[in-house]
Amino acid sequence: MPQNFDLHTHSNASDGSYSPGDLVKLAAESGVTTLALTDHDTVSGVVEAVVAGKKFGVTVIPGVEISIDFAPGAMHICGYYLDIDNPELQAGLNFVQVARRNRNPRIIEKLKVLGLNITLDEVKAAAGPDQLGRPHFAKVLVQKGYANDTQEAFNKYLAKGAPAYMDKQRLPLAQAVAMIKAAGGVAVLAHPVQLRLETMADYLTKFKELKAAGVEGIEAFNSYQSEAENQQLYRITKELDMLITAGSDFHGEIKPKVKLGQFGENVPLRIEDIIEAIQATRKNLKLYELKEY
Repeated sequence: MPQNFDLHTHSNASDGSYSPGDLVKLAAESGVTTLALTDHDTVSGVVEAVVAGKKFGVTVIPGVEISIDFAPGAMHICGYYLDIDNPELQAGLNFVQVARRNRNPRIIEKLKVLGLNITLDEVKAAAGPDQLGRPHFAKVLVQKGYANDTQEAFNKYLAKGAPAYMDKQRLPLAQAVAMIKAAGGVAVLAHPVQLRLETMADYLTKFKELKAAGVEGIEAFNSYQSEAENQQLYRITKELDMLITAGSDFHGEIKPKVKLGQFGENVPLRIEDIIEAIQATRKNLKLYELKEY
């Protein structure tokens, strides 16, 4: 069932297909009145999204999604209500972005080994002013006939486990949490099932560890999980008295089945209650909101 909020979305400032402004416009058209922009390891799209929010009547929460060094699965931490100009946040994100730029030539080399003739200049042209990432490699692969669409390009060449995949730089959990809190934000674990733990007891244990490490919330509802998993993770999070959030992880055409505001059939959350809980956790949320763009 569609909701009137979505706290996990991506623009083409990272690996989404919509500009921040067009993403907010789509949110308004989709009945989403509160949207968090949580691009991967960058806050460069936040200002455009906030400005568009004022135009289209959508409340935009400044956020980010940070990749964490973790096994066996993937751990991502979302930060919400950030002062995007905070020096500690900017320094940490810049470190990751430099590492990301350094991996791009290595992806090109892997594609060449596979017999795919594309250049880094072509990928940069496809990215334009956006942060260059795998969606732009996929776009060029489609343009040159090596894949029928973006999803096929990812499946055949660019996704984790595919022959041209290159792992990216990840931060330690402690550093990511410190960056988010230095910027006045709250830290929330995104899409828990991507941790790839074996049992719900394992998730309970991990959530306790994350809470002790300063993570304040869990994205209990998201598009990666079954309805049963959503409800189980919701109960665990509630039991631990952690913030409970929800988001689709919308990317646009990169993940065409994922829709804004859709992350479960039975979501017992109201955005007003989520924001109130966040405000009770952090006392300096007005830090960002006082800025005018």
